Amino acid sequence: MSNDIEKAPKRISAFKELRIFITGYMHILMGRKRDLMISLMFPVLAAVIVIWIAGENMFVHYDGTKSGSFVIVSAAIWGGLFNSIQTIVKDRQNVKRYYMSGSRLRCYTGSRALVQFFLCAIQSAILSLSYIGVAVVYGNDLLEMGLITDYPMLEFYISILLLMYAADAMGIMISCLVKKEALANVLAPYILIVQLIFSGILFNMEGMADYISYIMISKWGMEALGSIADLNNLQLKIQMTIPNVPHDFENRFKATSGHLLMVWAILAGFTVAFLLIGNILLHRVSKDTRG
Repeated sequence: MSNDIEKAPKRISAFKELRIFITGYMHILMGRKRDLMISLMFPVLAAVIVIWIAGENMFVHYDGTKSGSFVIVSAAIWGGLFNSIQTIVKDRQNVKRYYMSGSRLRCYTGSRALVQFFLCAIQSAILSLSYIGVAVVYGNDLLEMGLITDYPMLEFYISILLLMYAADAMGIMISCLVKKEALANVLAPYILIVQLIFSGILFNMEGMADYISYIMISKWGMEALGSIADLNNLQLKIQMTIPNVPHDFENRFKATSGHLLMVWAILAGFTVAFLLIGNILLHRVSKDTRG
């Protein structure tokens, strides 16, 4: 074969392509300082609300602790969705060009997922300070031991991070699915409402509703926080005045290491599933008729 024949350009490695996409996305985020500040201030506001509205009775009785946990779960899900639900749809035209030029879309979605993970890690740390704030402001006694480690605050942090990142991954999946930013904005509050309704806190889940609740990350987030807080061993609010009122044991708040590890694994499984589905959906960009 003739040596004059030009060789086809060698494709860069997936690792290098991932690094390029990460660098590019970091520049985009840093250029959107307003959005980034909102993302970082949101968990601060949420923590203040938890301390102000529900903090006085957290770790004092069952009702107050469950209410505080529900606010934290709500904030974590909304924060994760807000982080990512526009991150890909806003860049869809560029994504199509990347795909048509032979770029690996899995590296593109992977770059978004990795950067979003570090953002969620910071936000979750801030939101976790709610528990310390409750102790400082009201003098409530925090737990002395965790279910898996000697540090319950670490377990609260891991649970909030897994929940927020699962919500973030859900947002990435939706951002891969929709083609218009406006639709993503419309969907976000509805998704949050559905998650909260089927969390099992606002309403008792029976029949089909109970089965649906199992595919809601809100349910598992509440199970994690409720188990660490040992809700089953906290007295009901009414028991403070009428001690003989029974407090039924709830399996979803079972305070064992095995139960908490199972919930963590489920939340991690949701994250992986959302990201995989999102990557598959994004490949439909080749059929996008826009430029």
